[in-house]
Amino acid sequence: MSVPKTSVAKTGLPRLPAILRSPLLLLGLLAAQFAIAQLLTGVQFGDAPRNLHWGLLTFEQPGFLTGDTDTSERIKGFPPEPESLGPNRLWNNTYGSLHPWWGPVVPLIFAAVWGATRSYTLLQLVVPVAGGATVILTYMIARDLLDQRRALIAAAFLSCFPIFREYSAVSYTETLSALWITAALLGYLRGRTATTVLFGTLAALSKMDMLVMYGGVIAACAAWDGLRRERRYPLAHHIAALTIPLLLAAPWIWFHTLNGGNRPPTAPLSAEIFRFLLPQLIELTFYAPMYISLLTLAAIGAAVAAGLRARTLPALPALLLGTWIGLGFLITMVYAATPGAGNSPRIIIPALPALAILFGAGMPLLPPRLGRVIGLYLVALFIAVNLVVISYESTRYGAQIRAAEPAFVALRTSERGFVLTPLYWETILYTNQKGTWFEADRTFQRNIMHNAANFAHYVESNPIRYVLLPNTGDDAAAPEVIAYLTSHARVIDSGELTLYVFNAR
Repeated sequence: MSVPKTSVAKTGLPRLPAILRSPLLLLGLLAAQFAIAQLLTGVQFGDAPRNLHWGLLTFEQPGFLTGDTDTSERIKGFPPEPESLGPNRLWNNTYGSLHPWWGPVVPLIFAAVWGATRSYTLLQLVVPVAGGATVILTYMIARDLLDQRRALIAAAFLSCFPIFREYSAVSYTETLSALWITAALLGYLRGRTATTVLFGTLAALSKMDMLVMYGGVIAACAAWDGLRRERRYPLAHHIAALTIPLLLAAPWIWFHTLNGGNRPPTAPLSAEIFRFLLPQLIELTFYAPMYISLLTLAAIGAAVAAGLRARTLPALPALLLGTWIGLGFLITMVYAATPGAGNSPRIIIPALPALAILFGAGMPLLPPRLGRVIGLYLVALFIAVNLVVISYESTRYGAQIRAAEPAFVALRTSERGFVLTPLYWETILYTNQKGTWFEADRTFQRNIMHNAANFAHYVESNPIRYVLLPNTGDDAAAPEVIAYLTSHARVIDSGELTLYVFNAR
């Protein structure tokens, strides 16, 4: 007896085309891409190895969070003899400590993962997982406020936004801050006070700028809702969401920042620095020339304006999102005017979920032809930029770490001592050795690394046990220094780098 076709249709497995069209599958792929990129490339660059190292240091030396110095690094070098070899005197900054703008949450998370697993791979996946979770939470907020289609647009926009994609695949802290504030504000909009307080506290104890962003958003919404005849939320919800995270964060802020004489920003704001850095921040947001970056901002702004003009969002959520992204821009502008802050636009990352939701709200409301043009333009730009960035970072940074792995293996099984190397944070992180170099002082570096007599006196006068150098490039040593190393140290060839091991002193 034959089985009716209708029975097969009802009991059979879902067809592949239906699965591929599933919104949840697309959302999962958007969220998983950061972990996939990290697993495939192994890229960690800039502050990322230092951030992970601070987690390991917190696990091994909890006093680091309460003011102990990091004695594993002398990245700006030891005092030279004579001191004129390092005329900028950056070496006078001895051992570092936790940055005054940092809270304890991120180092504690890294410490917990390392303590539980002892796995560098899982440690490096903390931020990519947070990036994926932020994409999902952004979808959830947009789904609550709008519809599934616009929620997917918001999630896709955020996950492919160049700086979010880049910094969510490596161990920078801004993505974790984005996760906390997105979770807190999702809880706030759903009226879940405990969730809001929990994640609001995590946000406030991540970095100082998050205290301003979270507190400002909640204060604006509480004030607006309080002026209405019919409140959307109970007064207790607003009060708890605003005050409890601030009260819980206050002891840390006093002990770690204010009581130490540090106040963000750490120096008076500079209009000259702002004028110099702002164009760089705009270009680096999309990794494109100024005219392309401004065109992209205009395209995004058109979609956001369409959504706001049509009032697709309820008043309070619209205020929340507008304040959220507005404070993100304000904090970025302050950052751009702060001496020593740098030219990376990553400070805006915690506010990007709000921009994504506003973009998703307005994109379908654009005139069809304009919407198609903007959609195709952004898809092409984001794909091209992200592929170029992934390729560059994998070649420039991932390959560098892979090339150093034989030396790292040798150092992990060697007696502890200082390693003179331009890969100082990577070496400290992956070998549990101490690291030193001439960070940000090319004059000091040239005076030591391009003069055999100066080099010999420097390494013999300081506790330098190992030297790990690239064979080519700006950080390679002069031939006469290499000759000294070859005759006075054991040589371990690592391909693109060479490890020199001095005898015990």
